[in-house]
Amino acid sequence: MKGRFIVTIVAAAALLLPELAQAQRAGSIELGAVGRFAIYDSEVGLENAPAIGARAGIFFLPNLSLELDWTYSEPELTDAPGWQGRDFISHELYQARILYTHWLGESLGLLLGAGYSYDHYYRPRNVGVRGGGPGGLLGLRFKFSDLISARIEGTGYFVSEDDDAFIAPRPQTFNSGVQAGLSLMLRDRERERIVELPAPPPDTVVVTETVEPPLPEGTPTQLCLATGEAVTVYITPQGDTLVGPRRVDIRNLGPGVAFAGEYAAGRAWFVNDDPVEFEERVFVRSGGEVSLNCPSIMRVGEFGGVPLFANTGAERPFSTLYVPVRPGVWQAYEVDLAQVRGL
Repeated sequence: MKGRFIVTIVAAAALLLPELAQAQRAGSIELGAVGRFAIYDSEVGLENAPAIGARAGIFFLPNLSLELDWTYSEPELTDAPGWQGRDFISHELYQARILYTHWLGESLGLLLGAGYSYDHYYRPRNVGVRGGGPGGLLGLRFKFSDLISARIEGTGYFVSEDDDAFIAPRPQTFNSGVQAGLSLMLRDRERERIVELPAPPPDTVVVTETVEPPLPEGTPTQLCLATGEAVTVYITPQGDTLVGPRRVDIRNLGPGVAFAGEYAAGRAWFVNDDPVEFEERVFVRSGGEVSLNCPSIMRVGEFGGVPLFANTGAERPFSTLYVPVRPGVWQAYEVDLAQVRGL
């Protein structure tokens, strides 16, 4: 029997293709087995009878599909044998429809369908002449998973009369039925692509080593300041004076940088070569500028805002004084003997 063959094919698909099934969405395909109880119009001349069949559909929107049902039955005749004495008839029903699923919950949906139905009677008598007309469906879908669902529904279709129908005139009929079945949703799986990204590179730490330029060459020299303290400077072969740990040329230090202490250079009394008066004695400039070692001198007083120094260990009254002119540069002053004798 053709009906049993179709049911077997659908059952095999349910077992062999579960990996391809998906939830209903655009592009999903529905395959199902159908059991039906056909209720015939009295004008057809057939007893109500069970039927078996199959369905197939495709969703072109998530809840809207186009489907086709086919069922097969062998109903009993309601009267004596007729045309050519035949007492057997088979009935195939084709139903094509647009089906809408309205979900009432996560697993329950209301089914509404409308389309065209066609009767195919085999070995016809003077009843059940072939014909078709509009049909409808009302039912429920029970969703067990994204793959499997069950359906139960009622159907009905109208066939208009046709006096010219072969073999006999066709009366106006309205056939109905109740059917139930299982459905399997099939669709090419959108496989998840696992892209293995390369591991991120390790954190790169850039270590920059700052190489200090070599210090300028020079001969270390001690400068005795007006404070009585000595500092080390470097004298280059060109005669430039370099100061500080970086040995910077003293000419590049700028006006805001100066050595500690008070110095005579630029003061009016020193520029005008005035004598220095200290402890009631008069001292006059003696000789040129000289360099001194700080340990060899000691501070003994002050004149004109500039400290005065004498040789370490010298006793009063002093005969020689030293005035700091610039850092490391000194000017000797000797006592004016003429004035001393005059006294």
